[in-house]
Amino acid sequence: MNRSAGAAAKLSESERKHLGVRALAGSDTISALAEQLDVSRKFVYGQAHKADVALDNVFSPAVPDGDVLFHLPVTRTWLRQATLALTLTCRSSYRGVVEFMRDLLGVSSSVGAVHGSGANSW
Repeated sequence: MNRSAGAAAKLSESERKHLGVRALAGSDTISALAEQLDVSRKFVYGQAHKADVALDNVFSPAVPDGDVLFHLPVTRTWLRQATLALTLTCRSSYRGVVEFMRDLLGVSSSVGAVHGSGANSW
């Protein structure tokens, strides 16, 4: 069996997906699928693995509300950027930004600090 490396490269994206699904379904043996498309069994196993991962991602349960999604390092620069974003993008009042910083981040600030957020006020 002379399987060239180029045979796998000639398969379209949809042919690769179909190959992965067929390999997972078990309708044919891995050897038979490889023989039909003139590719290696290793390539067929690889496509089956990709299809399996894709199915796992689609059918995995949603993240519960209490789980941590990510950690955010809060620096002085980040506080200045958040202040500007809240005032310019969200059109929040200065007092609203002060409340946001206090209630959600536990950061004490003042209306003057929010007003001067372009300077080194944090």
